[in-house]
Amino acid sequence: MKQPNTQALIDIRNVGKSFIEGGHERIVLHQASTQIQRGESVALLGRSGSGKSTLLNILSGIDAPTTGVITIDGVALHSLNERDRTLFRRRNIGFVFQFFNLIPTLSVEENVLLPVELNGTVTAAKRDAARELLRRVGLGDRGAAFPDKLSGGEQQRVAIARALAHDPALVLADEPTGNLDAATGEQVLQLLDDMTRQAGKTLIMVTHSTAIAARADRILHLEDGRLVEHSLLEVNE
Repeated sequence: MKQPNTQALIDIRNVGKSFIEGGHERIVLHQASTQIQRGESVALLGRSGSGKSTLLNILSGIDAPTTGVITIDGVALHSLNERDRTLFRRRNIGFVFQFFNLIPTLSVEENVLLPVELNGTVTAAKRDAARELLRRVGLGDRGAAFPDKLSGGEQQRVAIARALAHDPALVLADEPTGNLDAATGEQVLQLLDDMTRQAGKTLIMVTHSTAIAARADRILHLEDGRLVEHSLLEVNE
């Protein structure tokens, strides 16, 4: 249900997530709470298995919390059924994945236009906008190419364009440089940071790298299932 807008785009309130494994409860998230403002860039740090991807899945509505409430742009995700959560995700959230997740049978331009097509008709104006995004990521001449003809860095640039193509309020990036070499990863990060900031998008980026986290406005750290805010200085200690 749509609720009155608050200043924050995202309100995470007492969110917990647990699983039953071998007859025992494993707590992944414990009473996580924070607010994230519109246009803010947030790095989510934590060791492998700390629950970073789980929290991202809950934020996107792919998974549901065991306890607590997440509200995005005035919409309480728990109030939506599975179909409505899917529609909300398609309209309001863009994704950048570690392994690109481009569809190999679609051209670069078709991959970028996919979230637009899922949300409705691809008009000439929207096609022009997708081509402009490809131009901005340095691939304006590769729209007709297929993903297997691109390098890893080029594929991630396409993924960034795709994540922004339907004008989402929120972009979620899960280890976006994890499959790239250091130099290419740095270029991709700069591009992701620049394009989301220029478009006024909220960015939440999962990473284990403090160097990557240094780009963000805020750093959130998952420690023993608890969400804690740190300064970069504290993270580097």
